[in-house]
Amino acid sequence: MEGGTKIRHATKEDMDSVADMIQELAEFEKVEKGPNISGIDLRRDGFETDPPLFRCLVAEQINDRQKELVGYALYFSSYSTWQGRALMLRDIFIKERCRKQGVGKKLFNAVAKVASSSGCSRLEFHVLGWNDARLFYKSRGARDLTAAEAWRYYRLDDDALHAAAREADIIH
Repeated sequence: MEGGTKIRHATKEDMDSVADMIQELAEFEKVEKGPNISGIDLRRDGFETDPPLFRCLVAEQINDRQKELVGYALYFSSYSTWQGRALMLRDIFIKERCRKQGVGKKLFNAVAKVASSSGCSRLEFHVLGWNDARLFYKSRGARDLTAAEAWRYYRLDDDALHAAAREADIIH
């Protein structure tokens, strides 16, 4: 299938399919409380906001003159106070039937090219500990910062986020 796979920048019209794949990713990751985002949200945040809140590449296969999106990579600009420009790869997902056929490699390398050509010093991403994709990333030269530098990934959301925001004392 790899030969018929093209990597391209996503369009607004792709966002419903990307939203469907985000749901598939949640199921793959065994997330009980699935995504709360739709194609409408993705179109607004990625194409109707200036600057866009994210960028997206898609893997498109052409079979029997029909085009189908079989993967996506969603990323955004980040910044390292030590090295400057960086790129954060938020999600990379390949439909199950297309895995282990080189599609993910093509998509990952395309994101790396975006980062490199944008002058980024880093491409950062997170991987669940049980996900075998870790082996792929390691083979590409990625370092596991949890082991190498003892970094831990944290998140404030829902009530904790709003509680901290209420305590904020911002000078206007």
